[in-house]
Formats: sequence, structure tokens, C-alpha cells
Amino acid sequence: QVLWTFFVWNAAKAYFNFWQLTNREIELANPLPDNITIPSHDYHRGTLLYSVSQRKKSSSIISYFINFYNLFVKKTFEEFPVLKNDSIWNYIFSGVIEADGEVGGLKILKEFRKELRKQNNIEEKEFLLKKIDSFISSVESDGYIPKALFFAIKRFHRWLKLNEEASLNAQAEMLYDLYETYELFDLEEKYPAVRTQFYLGTAFIDSPVEFKNALREIVKKQQDSSIERELIQELISGLHLQFKLSEPEEFFVTRLSFPHLKPTDSAALVTIKSAGGSASNLVVQLLDNDNVPYLIRNPISPKEISRLHQLFFETDLNVHFNPDHQFLVALSERGFIIGGLFFNRVDEQTAHMEKIVVSSRYRRKGISEGLMNELFNRLKGEHFKYVSTGFFRPEYFYRFGFKIEKKYSGLVKDLLNEANKN
Repeated sequence: QVLWTFFVWNAAKAYFNFWQLTNREIELANPLPDNITIPSHDYHRGTLLYSVSQRKKSSSIISYFINFYNLFVKKTFEEFPVLKNDSIWNYIFSGVIEADGEVGGLKILKEFRKELRKQNNIEEKEFLLKKIDSFISSVESDGYIPKALFFAIKRFHRWLKLNEEASLNAQAEMLYDLYETYELFDLEEKYPAVRTQFYLGTAFIDSPVEFKNALREIVKKQQDSSIERELIQELISGLHLQFKLSEPEEFFVTRLSFPHLKPTDSAALVTIKSAGGSASNLVVQLLDNDNVPYLIRNPISPKEISRLHQLFFETDLNVHFNPDHQFLVALSERGFIIGGLFFNRVDEQTAHMEKIVVSSRYRRKGISEGLMNELFNRLKGEHFKYVSTGFFRPEYFYRFGFKIEKKYSGLVKDLLNEANKN
């Protein structure tokens, strides 16, 4: 059943693409399963029409859809009754949106609905109208679910049904693997809400309605390209302040808020209270070269920023903090600040790393590497492509992949290429 729906989705997209390329004037006369090849796994790409030689003039949008349904779907149902599925039209409609985008696809479907209402000789007309109404309403209210996302969610639930006692780390590992295998990261530019939708359909599927509605509101905001990613991250991480979350919900909200976290990373969102209200702060625990744990997080008070400034002063580094700067600090087991760095956002694609420092007592323990890598991971999670720095201690920064580049005055690291290599 799963592969059949995947097959229909791909075929609907392929045949629709051909129809669109002819300005909807010509359609294939024989849209049969025998005339198309589709990957055997729902996480693979590559659909190919074997033959486009048998064509006919397309008389209407209704003739196109009904012809595809009768020859591709209905004939298959007749041969393999076990495949019959009352929701199959949803996959046909999804193929149209996958091909033409949400705006264009909905326009086509509304046109189909309008013409269908005028017809009296269409088999199961009322049933089909209900399907179109329901599908359009769902997309307009909750957004379109891209094919790769849909089948990734389906696979997660098939696995969880077989492994009902799966630990949180095991579930996180599965989510991580699915996100990679189905290449969902590649969809984020076109569908900014894909990650939130993924978690909504998997980790939070059984969460309270109020919590899921809050996530759906965030999805709508993500689909509005005028909303900054940083604000979206604040909204997601703020959910643990808005709701009394269960342990699994806390665990997965943290990972949804900060995509760079790996399944086994020891991390948590903590609430920081100040005169301006409450805010969430990601705390990551790492081990130094002596296997002693230390923490990395944002500073929680002006006093901590002052202590970081003092560390720079003690190291004879003359630095000046300004309101645009952001900070990461490293803390010892006892809660003392033992290092940190500061940076600022240059534009939507680039951040500039200013300086990094580690207390002399804690050097050569891998703490500066931990700080740098945590910075890179957080920036990648926010879709930054580059991080630049000055031409000071270049040998140190070369170790992290920084290079000379003609567009930059100092050194620059390409975060995107590194992510692809990994």
C-alpha cells in the first residue's frame, strides 16, 4: 500500500509535468503504470516516462484528471483489488502540487473543482468533490506536506509500531537518520516549515491538542518568509515556558529548536528569568580531553559577560563588546566561566567570529575546540552559510577549515560545504 501511494504520487507529478509543458493542450493518451519507471524505495528520486509518443489533444482539465485516474489508478485497482484506497485522490492532488508548487497547484485544483461542479456525467462526482474540498482545506489551513516529508513520517511510525518501547535516544536517532535519508534539509529553503512539520507528525503526534496547535501556528509563521529564523527559534524553544511538557516533549523540543544537536548529545533547555521576562537557553554538556565534563551555553547575566571580558583582559586581549555581539561561554563543573567567544551576525548568510579565549588553567584540554564547534553547529542550525574572522592567529583557524577568500578581509569558513561533506 505504501509503495502504491508513492507510485501514484510520482506518476501524477510526472504526467502533470508533461501536460503543463504543452500549456495543457496535449496529454498522454496512455498514462499506464507500464509506461513509467519509479524508484522502488520511497526515499529515492528519479521518475522516468518511457514513452510520450502516444498523445491526444486535451479537451479540458476534467478530461486530464479523469483520464489519468481511469487508466493509471482504476485499471490497477481492477487488477489488484487489495490496493484499493479511498484516499488515492489525495495522492493525485499531491502530485499536482509537488509539480506546480502550492500556489500553482491549488489554483489548478480549484479550477478542476469549478469545472467538475458543472458536470453531471462524472462517476462518483460528489465523492470526488468532497475529496477536493477536504484536500484544499487541509493545505490552506496546515500547509502542504511534501512527498519526502510525508513518507519519512510514515516510515517513522512503521518503525515505532515495531519498537514501541524505543528509548528517546533511539527515537531521536531514527528521526535524525530519516531527515538525512529523505534529504529533508534540501526542502527547507522551499518549505521553511518542513522540520517543524516533521516533528509534529512524529515525536509530537500524541501530544496534547493545545501544544500541537501552538506548533501549527509556528508552522504558519515559518511559511511566511518575512519572519526571521531567529524569531522562529525563539518561538519553538519558548514552548517549554508556555506549556508543562512531558520528559519526551522537553527532549524533542530541545532538538527541534536546535537542529545541530545529535541524538546522543547531552543537552537541555533551561529557563532564564530576568527583569525583561523569561527566556530559554540551550545548555550542552561536553567532555574535555581528560574526560571531565564542562558546559557550553549563552551567558545568563551581565555579570557573566563581565567575567568573560575579564578573561580576555587577563590574556592581554583588548576587546570591546557592543550590543550587536552574541556570546558563548564554557563553564566548569563548579559553574565557573573558563572560556568563551563572541560573534555578530553580518547578514542572513554570514556571521563574524570576533575572538575566543580559554582560561590558562584549562588550556590544551579541547575546550576551545568545543566552543568553536558548538558555534559552527548553532550557526549551521540557523542556516548560516559562512563564518568569517580576522587574520589573527591564522594557523589556529586553519585547523577549523578557515581559508583566505577574495571577498573577505580576513579568513572565512564555508559551513554549507562542510555540512554536505559530513
